[in-house]
Amino acid sequence: MIEVSRHIALVTTTRADWGILRPLATTLRDDADVRLSIIAGGAHLSEQHGMTVSEIEAAGFDIAARVPMPLEDDSARGAGHALGAACGGFADAFADLKPDLAIVLGDRFEILGAASAALMARVPLAHVHGGEASEGQIDEQVRHAVTKMAHLHFPAAQAYADRIISMGEDPARVFSVGSLAVETIRTQPIMDWAPIASGLGLDPDMDVLAVTYHPVTLADDHGVGPVLALGEALSLFSDMQVVMTGVNADPGSSAVADGMQRIADAHPAAVVVPSLGHGRYLSLVKAARAVVGNSSSGIIEAPALGTPTVNIGPRQDGRLRAASVIDCAETPNAIAGALTQALSPASQAIAARYDTPYGADDTCRDMVTALKTVPLDGLLIKHMHFAGAERSIDDMRAGTTALEVVR
Repeated sequence: MIEVSRHIALVTTTRADWGILRPLATTLRDDADVRLSIIAGGAHLSEQHGMTVSEIEAAGFDIAARVPMPLEDDSARGAGHALGAACGGFADAFADLKPDLAIVLGDRFEILGAASAALMARVPLAHVHGGEASEGQIDEQVRHAVTKMAHLHFPAAQAYADRIISMGEDPARVFSVGSLAVETIRTQPIMDWAPIASGLGLDPDMDVLAVTYHPVTLADDHGVGPVLALGEALSLFSDMQVVMTGVNADPGSSAVADGMQRIADAHPAAVVVPSLGHGRYLSLVKAARAVVGNSSSGIIEAPALGTPTVNIGPRQDGRLRAASVIDCAETPNAIAGALTQALSPASQAIAARYDTPYGADDTCRDMVTALKTVPLDGLLIKHMHFAGAERSIDDMRAGTTALEVVR
């Protein structure tokens, strides 16, 4: 136990990251040794994206600071301006709140703004879900940049912990704790699907597909072409209901969202829901015969819920996968074939094993213990740890390269 309350700021910018972080926020809020300040920004404060800050407040949390960002323009220029606004807004929040430590999750571009502001404010940063790979999107670079600005690391798998350490981070500051989302799925009841389906105008007893597709930010068309292919594939499954969730606030999001709406308009039993919220989304995924799209939820949450995944295209390239994840190309035939495979008894049986590479015991408890007890003195100072490639002062004075030292 620490003698003085530790002031921890938790940054959240989307419905997705809040769904993952909520158990951690609850545990920190209820801990007498911690003072929690939630900083909400980005899509949480956007009417276009469901104004999901209300979900945080409805759960009984106070918002210590709000960081609005201009998300209406989804061009590259617009995203750059939004990132600049994020950096300035988080700088104000950290200056006003003066936390001992700040928590960020993942790899969205606005998190780079939060991390940059924390760096300049000399606020130690704890990064959740670092070390992963998603080679088809800008997030790949953002994630690793945040890793190098962070002082504590909470990766979701040992392979990701190893990657963080290979990037020069101190192994003593890397905690392989598993995924908060998977722990929540394993320990908390999932909402009943029937009333949710009825509320969406769907038949609770009819088979349903969960479709979550986001822009592919490194593709020239941001993934709009594959959306059309997805629509062609789904037209072959007109006997199934389809629930399509809202698109991330990324470059190209409006064109992708328009494509998703066209799919829904053409399908006899499809709906687009801008924001289900985390609880209702998990209920949908558990009830679905398959998850279809390119979201990380198909890689992390769906296997833990026993649902097969059809993962389309390169957006999640590089992530660890369960056996229930079926990768496919961005063509109508490939998507339809993968979905047919996912619906087969064999694939359903594989998914029913609930195997996932992201599971661990006591994820939240282990994170809170580290956040409360890691000494703050000296935490801002980072030393590079490249095993086998350390250079001594004499080596550097002699002009010897690190490669020569290894040899």
